[in-house]
Amino acid sequence: MSIVFVIAIAFCLIILLVFVSNNVNINPENTGVAGERKVSYILQSLPQEYRTINNAIIPDQITDPIKKYTTQIDHLVVSPYGVFVIETKNYSGWIFGNEKSKRWKETFKTTEGKYFYNPIKQNWGHTYALAEHLNINIRVFMPIVVFSDNCELNVKAATPVVHMSNLKETLLNYKQEIIPPKEVESIYNRIIKMNLIEEAVDNKHIQSIRERYADKEITVKQGICPRCGGELKLRKGKYGEFYGCSNYPSCKFTYNGRI
Repeated sequence: MSIVFVIAIAFCLIILLVFVSNNVNINPENTGVAGERKVSYILQSLPQEYRTINNAIIPDQITDPIKKYTTQIDHLVVSPYGVFVIETKNYSGWIFGNEKSKRWKETFKTTEGKYFYNPIKQNWGHTYALAEHLNINIRVFMPIVVFSDNCELNVKAATPVVHMSNLKETLLNYKQEIIPPKEVESIYNRIIKMNLIEEAVDNKHIQSIRERYADKEITVKQGICPRCGGELKLRKGKYGEFYGCSNYPSCKFTYNGRI
């Protein structure tokens, strides 16, 4: 086998890998689960005084007390230094956003990128729901947003937004004791009791999310895609103008009304 032939085969393989990486749609749900598993592994290495709960589903009395919504929290860490509420985003590319914007953007070299709902706002929603249900002062809670090491963060925010590799260091940097050890165990046990993670209830949570986003008066009227959190843009089609999600083709949500 000639050297030229080997080089040609290697070149073709490289081109194929680049094409696949740029064109294959990765299921966001699968990548999200993979990111949560990585964070769970990191949290296992914390000292014993840190009590960890992964994938907690709790009642949400903030959004609507009547409809009995639930909210899903990726990770909770209860410690003498605070209750850390962790939202995981297993994204890549460049991430742009700030504390107050409704949407952030994930961009790549070869594609336009996509918008997603501000994870800080999302995580504060989880935090307020948890504080309300536990009837505990909100100052005890420390929201943190964690991104994959495969992305570059261009984020301006007071709330910690860190890479997975920096998560443990970020947690350990909180050194002021604000919760007595006995209270730590009490809070941990209360969250465990309220956690509705059983499979049947997990399905109810999914339905709860669908019902919440089905209220288009809340999301669509704000120019937000109720399916993925992307930006709704005015487009022209065969049958006239309509609003389509900026994350098309991964999200095919459309709306024919007025915003």
